[in-house]
Amino acid sequence: MDKRIMLVFAAVAMNFGYLLASQNMNCAQGYWGTDCKNACPERCSSVGCDKAAGSCFGCDSGYHGKYCDIPCSVHCRYACDRFTTKCSSCYAGWYGDSCNIPCHGNCASCSKTTGECLTCRNGWYGTNCSIQCSTEAGCYNDYCTKSNGDCSRCKVGWFGSKCENQCSINCSSGCHKTSGYCYSCSSGYWGSDCSNRCPNCHNGCSKGNGYCSLCRSGFWGSDCSNICPENCESCDQSSGTCLFCPDGLWGSNCSKSCKTNNCKICDINTGICKTCESGFWGPDCDNLCNNCSNEKCDISTGVCETCPVGFAGENCDIKCEISTCSNWLCDGKYGFKCSSCVNGFWGTLCEKQCTLSGKCNYCSKTTGICNSCLRGYWGTFCENKCREIDACIYCDRNTGRCNSCISGYWGKQCEHGCPKNCSENCYKSTGLCSSCTNGFWGDLCERKCLAGDGCLSCSKAYGSCNACSIGYWGSLCDKECPTMCLGGCDRYTGKCSYCRPGHKGVNCTSTCKGENCETCKGSDDDYSCTKCRTGYWGESCDNQCRSERCLECHMTEGRCILCEDGFWGDSCNRKCHERCQCCNLTYGTCRAPYSCLMYKATAAASQTDNTLVIVGIVLIVCSLVVPSLAFGLFCYIKRQNKQTTVATASEDRNVEHQSFSYTVDRL
Repeated sequence: MDKRIMLVFAAVAMNFGYLLASQNMNCAQGYWGTDCKNACPERCSSVGCDKAAGSCFGCDSGYHGKYCDIPCSVHCRYACDRFTTKCSSCYAGWYGDSCNIPCHGNCASCSKTTGECLTCRNGWYGTNCSIQCSTEAGCYNDYCTKSNGDCSRCKVGWFGSKCENQCSINCSSGCHKTSGYCYSCSSGYWGSDCSNRCPNCHNGCSKGNGYCSLCRSGFWGSDCSNICPENCESCDQSSGTCLFCPDGLWGSNCSKSCKTNNCKICDINTGICKTCESGFWGPDCDNLCNNCSNEKCDISTGVCETCPVGFAGENCDIKCEISTCSNWLCDGKYGFKCSSCVNGFWGTLCEKQCTLSGKCNYCSKTTGICNSCLRGYWGTFCENKCREIDACIYCDRNTGRCNSCISGYWGKQCEHGCPKNCSENCYKSTGLCSSCTNGFWGDLCERKCLAGDGCLSCSKAYGSCNACSIGYWGSLCDKECPTMCLGGCDRYTGKCSYCRPGHKGVNCTSTCKGENCETCKGSDDDYSCTKCRTGYWGESCDNQCRSERCLECHMTEGRCILCEDGFWGDSCNRKCHERCQCCNLTYGTCRAPYSCLMYKATAAASQTDNTLVIVGIVLIVCSLVVPSLAFGLFCYIKRQNKQTTVATASEDRNVEHQSFSYTVDRL
């Protein structure tokens, strides 16, 4: 087909499509096309786009073009013309239609059309900001006016149009920019440029005329140029009359001596003594102070200012005896007072003893009558003994009647012993037991419990069993708990409280599954192991701990919770620092030696070794003593046998001799 014909068909199709689109002008805001399904370009302004062609009526800030898809120049400040692309304004430092030409290097901002500098950067001035501001001393913040370079403000200490002149050295806070007039002067100077020195002023002088507000000690006059009289410590600034004299002098010129020898300070006008030397008092300072701690007393009365420790009174002549006082006042003005005494003493100053016998705990401070006696005594002065029997702890202070007995006794005078089966005590008035020892009941605890030996304790009133001994149960505690119970069983049901390792069940008759399960719970359906043997973990305790160095591991997680000394970590595979005997399981930080297993084992071994040494010494002593005793016994027995044999032989010889004599006589 001819290309021209194809172009004609294309043009017709486009016009037809435009015609169709133009027939639908009711698309929603932001859409275009025959079916209004095409969205307007993204950068179209809120006005929208042409419903037939989709071209934008306006662009968002920073874009231009038919479809607002071309960005404006990067240095355009707000927006650019949609058709000419010219920027409405430029960012600082750029100019031109498209803001693509940089301003002069020292310009802070320049004209968008000509590029001429409008403002300069700090430190520069001129049409193109090419001239540097004064740098000898400098404008404040290096800023000067663009037209002529004059500084609008100077740094402290400088003045002039370009801040080229230095203020006077004695200006304390700078000077006027134009005249150089000092705002204030350094101490000791005055004048417009602070070049004049103040005379003998105290704390400086007036900046305008140099007049002193106060003179230095020893000078007077408006400018403090006059010298005070020779002996004056200070004089009146207007007249030169002495205001203060040295100790011992008085008069308008301080030329006269005080009238008494021991006077330290006297009146400057009359010469009458105002203060005496330490240790003296009186109008002529001829009286000695008493026992004052600092040798100072009132010039008129001689009363001490303060007393030495342990003394009181105006003249510090009262000695405070505080050993028997529990609360006292020892004061120069008020003297010595005791408000309460130490136990055993009484009197105004607690100077008297309650009783010479010492049987009184404490007594009345005013009368000395005993308020409380020592245990076992009574009477006004605790002079009587409660009873000859020592079973009475306390008795009435006025009557001597016994109020309280020691444990195990009763009666008015605690003369009777409590029944032997009372566990704690018996009532003082009746002798009845307050409670019984295990196995007995009754008012006097004279009856045995009704149950057998399995009854630990029974009711004191009825004899029925209250509690069973460990290993027994039942109302009479006559039934034995199952053999595998640990810690006894329920008194009423016989169910075991706990099972021995490796057993389970109500009566602990069933065994745990697996040789490594130490304790377990539940039946076959919900059986579970609650504790594994050392070195194993898991629900069935069939997993070994992670390391041989792991002495104990977590039952469900398998991580180590106890390592050998010198190792740490979840698997006990990390070595402690070489200086540590043992360390923290989690962080590896060193622990105190006494917390290490080795230390505990060594301590136990040391105790064992000590025991073995003692046993060894005993055996050695026995091995030496026993043979010696045996040898001595053997010698003793042998000697006795020998003596017996000699005696027998002697008797035989006597018999033979007698027989021979008898035979001779017969012949």
